[in-house]
Amino acid sequence: MGTILSFGEVMMRLEPPDYRTLAQSDQLSYSFSGTGMNVLSGLSHFGHRTALITVLPENNLGRAASSAIRSLGIQTNALTFKGDYLGMYFLERGFGKRASEVTYSNRIESSFCQSNLTDYATDCFDDATHIHFCGISLAVSTHTREMTLAMAKRAKTAGLTISFDCNYRAKLWKGGYEEAKPAYEHMLSLADIVFMNEQDARLILGLETQRLSRSEQVEELLPQVAKLYSISFIAGTLRNRLTTHEQTIQGFLVDENQALFSNVQTLTILDRIGGGDGFVSGMLHGLFSKKDYQAMIEFATAAGVLAHTTYGDSPRSTRQQVERFLRSPLQDLER
Repeated sequence: MGTILSFGEVMMRLEPPDYRTLAQSDQLSYSFSGTGMNVLSGLSHFGHRTALITVLPENNLGRAASSAIRSLGIQTNALTFKGDYLGMYFLERGFGKRASEVTYSNRIESSFCQSNLTDYATDCFDDATHIHFCGISLAVSTHTREMTLAMAKRAKTAGLTISFDCNYRAKLWKGGYEEAKPAYEHMLSLADIVFMNEQDARLILGLETQRLSRSEQVEELLPQVAKLYSISFIAGTLRNRLTTHEQTIQGFLVDENQALFSNVQTLTILDRIGGGDGFVSGMLHGLFSKKDYQAMIEFATAAGVLAHTTYGDSPRSTRQQVERFLRSPLQDLER
């Protein structure tokens, strides 16, 4: 297996302590995040060789972000340093009936979002076999959308397999689903592996169904998407919120002919952000390790659950920890 790549923005996450709102706090903790960085973190902890393709600011902030990327086991040889700004998001953790809220800042001005295709080395695909993209890069601006699609075309021409996480963000798509649909259709036509759910099929792609339950909609709609865009398989999760910090999660995997579901897992959430990236990294690990479909979906769902139990956006569970959870999900203390 060659190097696994991801293309996308790295951001700074800033968060007030103790479930406070921004208006209540004069302190912020920070870390670095990004969907591509998070997926590669999960894969590097599973033992895969990974590298992130992005642009960071040419200052101490960019160097701190680069150091954080390396600390996750991700290679930084494909990084470019240019410009002055790093995109930021502020996370206000919810409590009780108050939902968590994310506020973006400096997104359009960031070094990544101001970068051009010429800023990325033509040899960045050397020794690589796979690259991951995220729908957030399609949403930020017309420029990042065109750049992401161009990078995906370049990767396809180079013979890499492509995975794509839809990750629709309503706050970023000013024109809503109507604006998003052409970009998603273009990306789906390039992707080999896709992460989406039945809501994406209905709301973004406009597919219709009379089925009422989400699982039945998955079974009806996603095989249509796989066939329409010649996608090897589609995977995702169904979540059911029980309380502020309690959820159930069930993974699924679909190809043109079948839909498989994982066991339902009940989890207590320490950190809501990054769980989906943990699921993606688990699914890709299962693919690269040649697991059968059912084993893949069980491993990926467990990886997503464990990602919610670790502070910060980037998954850090090892393969052994995920497998131990699958054997004994109620384990209290490892001695």
